[in-house]
Amino acid sequence: MMFSFTYKSMAVAGLAVCALFSSCSDDKEDEVSYTIPTTYNFQNVNYSGQTARLAMLTELNTYVRTGNTGAILDAQKMKNMYANTNAPFADAALNTSGKQLKDKTILSAQTVIENYFNVAAGASLSAGTPALNGKAGLLTTAENSKYLVDANGVEPGQVIQKGLMGAVFYFQAVESYLTPSKTGPSVDNVTVTPGEGTTLEHHFDEAFGYFGAPIDFPTNVTGLKFWANYSNQVNPSLGSNKTMMDAFLKGRAAISAKDAKGKDAAIATLRTEWERIVAASAILELNAAKANIADQAKKSHYLSEALGFIMSLKYKTDRKISDAQYNEVMTKIGTNFYNTTAADITAAVNVISTAYGMDNIKSQL
Repeated sequence: MMFSFTYKSMAVAGLAVCALFSSCSDDKEDEVSYTIPTTYNFQNVNYSGQTARLAMLTELNTYVRTGNTGAILDAQKMKNMYANTNAPFADAALNTSGKQLKDKTILSAQTVIENYFNVAAGASLSAGTPALNGKAGLLTTAENSKYLVDANGVEPGQVIQKGLMGAVFYFQAVESYLTPSKTGPSVDNVTVTPGEGTTLEHHFDEAFGYFGAPIDFPTNVTGLKFWANYSNQVNPSLGSNKTMMDAFLKGRAAISAKDAKGKDAAIATLRTEWERIVAASAILELNAAKANIADQAKKSHYLSEALGFIMSLKYKTDRKISDAQYNEVMTKIGTNFYNTTAADITAAVNVISTAYGMDNIKSQL
C-alpha cells in the first residue's frame, strides 16, 4: 500500500508526534536558508554617496600635500572642499553631487578639522623653508622626502586625512549605519526601490561603501581606499580583511533573506572589528615613529598619522578604550612632536594594546 503525504498532513502528523512527548523544540523555525556570495554582488546596490565622499577626501588630501612641495595653501579652499561650496573640486561631478564631508562629520570634530586647515595654511607660509622646533616649515627625511609641519612638528595634512577617515567614514558606519536606527528591526526591509533595494539593504550598503573596498575584496586588493587600505596593512597580524568582508557578505545576504539574527551577528562583528582596525592602525604608525626616532621628519610624519587614528577611536560610543586610557595616550605622545621620546611612544602603544587585547601582536604591527 502506498501513502501520499501533503504538506498539511505532514504538519498534522508532526503535531501528533509532539503530543506524545512533553515538548518539541521550535529552534529550527527561525532558521533561514540562503546563499552567501563570494563578492559584494547583490541586487539593487547603491553607495554612490559614499564613493563621492571618498573621492572628495582624496582630492582634499592631494591639495593639502602640495604644501610638502612648498606651495602656499589656502585655508578657505580647504573649507570649500570640506563643505563642497563654490565648486572646489577638479572632478566636476563632485561639485554637483549634493554630497559633502562636513555634514557627515561627527559634530565634535568639525571645528577641530577646520582648525587644522588653518594650521596647514599657516605652516605653508614658511615658503618651503626648513622647519625647526618652534618654527613651521618643511622637514626632510634622509631619503629627501619632505613634509609640511607646524611649529610643534605636527604634520596637519596627515591629521586631516586620518582624522576625517575617522570623523566621517568610521563614525558614519559604526555610529549610524550599523546601529538600530539604520539597520534595526523597525527599518523597512520590504519595500524595494529599484537600484537601491529596501531601506535596510541600502543603509547596510552605505556602510560597506565607507569601508572603501572593491566588491571582490580581499581576493582583489587593488585600489583600496582609506579603511580598506589600512585593514590590508594590519591584516597580517589582525586577519581583518577576511573578518570584515565575510561579515559584510553575510550581513547583506541575511538582510535580503530576512534573517534578523544573521544580520545582527554580522553587524556586531563589523562594529567590533572596524574599531580594532582603527586601534591597530594607530599602533602601526606609533611603531613606525619609534623605529624612525632619529629621523625627525619620519617621526613627525608617523606620529601625525597616529594622532589622527587615536582621535578616531573616540568617535564610537561603546568603544573599548576608556576616557582615562585615551587621555593617557594623548598625554604620552604630547603636543610637540620634537619632544616625544621612544619611551613615550612605547607607553602609548602599551595603553592602546591593553585596551584592545593586542599584546600578542603589537610588536608585529
